[in-house]
Amino acid sequence: MMRARNSALAGADPGMTDVNGWKAVTSAIVLGTIGVLSFIIQPGIVQGFVTELGMSESAAVDLAGMEMLGVALATIALAIFGGRVDWRHVVAAGLLAAVIGNVGSAMADGSAFAFARFVAGLGEGAIISISFTFVGVTRRTERNVALYLLMLLTYGAFTLWQLPAILDAIGFPGLFSAFAIVSALAAITIGQVPRAFVADAMDNPEARQLSRGLLGVALAGVLAYNLAQGIAWAVLFLVGTGAGLGEQQVADSLFLSQIVAIAGALASVFLASRLNRNAAIAFGILVGAASIALLLGKPSLMLFTLGVCGFNFLWNFVLPFILGRICDFDTSGRMMALAIAMQMTGLGGGPLIAARLIDGTGYGAVLALCIALFIASFALLQLPIRHHRALLRVQPHQPLGQGSGAPD
Repeated sequence: MMRARNSALAGADPGMTDVNGWKAVTSAIVLGTIGVLSFIIQPGIVQGFVTELGMSESAAVDLAGMEMLGVALATIALAIFGGRVDWRHVVAAGLLAAVIGNVGSAMADGSAFAFARFVAGLGEGAIISISFTFVGVTRRTERNVALYLLMLLTYGAFTLWQLPAILDAIGFPGLFSAFAIVSALAAITIGQVPRAFVADAMDNPEARQLSRGLLGVALAGVLAYNLAQGIAWAVLFLVGTGAGLGEQQVADSLFLSQIVAIAGALASVFLASRLNRNAAIAFGILVGAASIALLLGKPSLMLFTLGVCGFNFLWNFVLPFILGRICDFDTSGRMMALAIAMQMTGLGGGPLIAARLIDGTGYGAVLALCIALFIASFALLQLPIRHHRALLRVQPHQPLGQGSGAPD
């Protein structure tokens, strides 16, 4: 994992709590979870749009994509302008947008409903971007990332498992109202958010500067990987019910996959210094593609469970390795923000692409595109990885830069 010696700035606010204190760390973790309240249970929400609201499957996936489009746009904007704005103001605006979007979603329908989900997505994207960076500036980054992932994946597992019952009891108006209330309550964390940060010298023996062209190829690989993830995550529930499985059976399988995902995230944290990062990336991407291949056709409950568990475990296992290696390609410290922007663009664009491939005859085309994008991401990442490996051989001394690495 990345280890930065970053100093949080309070912007002439001497009373600001130390970012490494338990209140600040807790606030970062809470904000990170607020940012993914909807996304982490997206398969169940898409299924609910179909069963509860009577939408077509393509329309339901498209609606999820509208929310993720908002997330992507907010993340891209902060990647470009995040160094010029007060983080507290961004979080306050993000929480306000999330509240407005979720209240609107509870009350509206039709095009107004879609716009409300887009507004909620803008707020979520702002919160996700700041909270991710907030965790990154803490001293015990690995531990705090693990706690962050544990919190959001635990929420996702239990909520996704019980979502059919929740929707039966309170419907989408109740669910989105709950999201709005929780987002409003999260305003108590704003005082713990640093206003900005200054990146000091980084102790990273693996950072080497690649050319702009190779950096572009690396970011394209991140985009392709997350497009595949966004496509798959949006349609998993539909794939299960389309194979003849009951809604609760699918929910149970996805619940198990979220529990397994926690293990994948923790494995990436605790094994980061022991594994060959490039081999871990190859394994995670290619076996992730094989997991999706298990869902082709009409998988049995066993195959469906195996496929979604493999997919979710490897997603949470390999993503930190990919982001860590991306940061090793640049010594200026800018690649993380750009990589997160590509991640959110992929997760947002995935459902929009998937919606246009759903024709009522099955999900073969959607899953095939997902697998192809996994393979494309692997191929794209190999070029900068190989050039980086060559630079490690000819440039033995560490330059000043961002990121970290496990030994190759």
